[in-house]
Amino acid sequence: MNFLRTMLPASWLTLALGLAMPAWAADKVLVGAFDLGPGGNPQKFNPLTASAGFTWYNKYFGTLALYDAGFQQISGDLAQSWLVSPDGKAITFKLRKDVKWHDGKPLVAKDVKFTIDLARHPDSGSAFAARLDGISSVRVPDDETVVLELAAANTAILDTLTSLMILPAHHLAHVSPKDLRNSDWWQKAPVGTGPFRWHSYVPDQYVELAANPHYYRGRPKLDKLVNRYFKDGGTAAIALQAGEIQFSYLTLDQVKGSPQPASFKAVSGASQVLNYLGFNNKDPRFNDVRVRRAMLMAIDRQAIIKNLYSGQAQAGNCIYTQKQFLPASLNPYAYDPSKARKLLAEAGWAQDKNSPIELLTYYGDQLSKDVAAVIQAQLAEIGVLLRPRFVDAPTFTKQVDAGKFALVFAGAGNGPEPESMAPLMDSAFVPPKGLNRMRINIPELDQLFDAGRKEVNPAKRPAIYRNVCQLTNAQLPLAPLWVSNRFGGISTKVQNMVWTPAPGGGRYQDNAESWTLP
Repeated sequence: MNFLRTMLPASWLTLALGLAMPAWAADKVLVGAFDLGPGGNPQKFNPLTASAGFTWYNKYFGTLALYDAGFQQISGDLAQSWLVSPDGKAITFKLRKDVKWHDGKPLVAKDVKFTIDLARHPDSGSAFAARLDGISSVRVPDDETVVLELAAANTAILDTLTSLMILPAHHLAHVSPKDLRNSDWWQKAPVGTGPFRWHSYVPDQYVELAANPHYYRGRPKLDKLVNRYFKDGGTAAIALQAGEIQFSYLTLDQVKGSPQPASFKAVSGASQVLNYLGFNNKDPRFNDVRVRRAMLMAIDRQAIIKNLYSGQAQAGNCIYTQKQFLPASLNPYAYDPSKARKLLAEAGWAQDKNSPIELLTYYGDQLSKDVAAVIQAQLAEIGVLLRPRFVDAPTFTKQVDAGKFALVFAGAGNGPEPESMAPLMDSAFVPPKGLNRMRINIPELDQLFDAGRKEVNPAKRPAIYRNVCQLTNAQLPLAPLWVSNRFGGISTKVQNMVWTPAPGGGRYQDNAESWTLP
């Protein structure tokens, strides 16, 4: 869509949208659509069951550790430091001494133990349970020390802890994990340690947070932070231009071809999400690697990136896109329909013209529909007939978990921790045990993932994952396509705001206590 060419007065826009917003003008308040887009989790307030929304959760909760904004290094948040034992089977965290809960009580080690034990409990509905399964026990020698004892070395657990919001035991320990899962505590008066504390929630309209005067990094410069909810991104984009809000996620369609309004600036960055063509590895039609290679070579990825993504994407040739995990030479699978046809012929490919293969996807935006149409047309050129089917995320998950699919167009978080791809590809994680929905079963790949998670020397881990990259490039258990950029819009009035795209949002130190407005 194109932005409105004429600035609407804020009062007009509020009336036009049918919203009755509080009079925030008297305070230093930043209003944003923080839960809009793929990194959001609107009106879902239990962070243990969340796979997204961490940008907002981090504003009133805290984690033991966080990445820097460039996702290059993990540093402490609630933890001041940590030490990994030589065998990698124990991680000892030292907590900061100056952290208080929003009710004034001090953060202590038993809060961390309570949170981790809760996240591992089967009745909690936790999205972290599988990733924390390797923890044998959590010890608290004193109020400032937490020791994670692991069944086997797993340094990747630090990445998981950047998303795990620490919860107050003195508020929640008396509630059963099952009851806590859907408790109204999460949306009525949650207590955290973040730079802002809970103030109010109006369903379908907004959540309002107030500055935490006891935040360990200092009181925020803003008085309030507001998360407004929008039914669609177009309305949020109009509100951003009109000055009704100061931040919003933006789509490529909203950015490209539109003049840059003086009221805000667009920021972009790699999404860290690898889009891929996923094969059901149990489907005999895809058993021959020549079929998988042919299908990837029939897709003109560079043309799609140039013409549909306006150059705002980078092609991927293995399951990783971070430079430190890429070997010197990879098969680029350059667009070559003639060679693709030859590979299919060698593999004995035959398809009934009246039985197209369903290409299942949860992407429903116009760009993704255009991409699916191009993939459909290009594969038809080599004799592979597809029928795209667009469904919502729950339907997609239910169908692929049950193994009732042939091909998917999907995305996988591809951040700085290479172990993040293991649950999607290790044979031990086939549903219902995990997220290996493509039913990948490559023993050599399993061994490499196991070696990577057990390696405690950070300098040695990249070489292991370069071998993972080389193997997946050769065997193509899924066909990597590209990593696209994502966009955000920040009001020109806002100072010191840090935002970068990330799978699920957040997980990095954005220094929200330093954000300010004139």
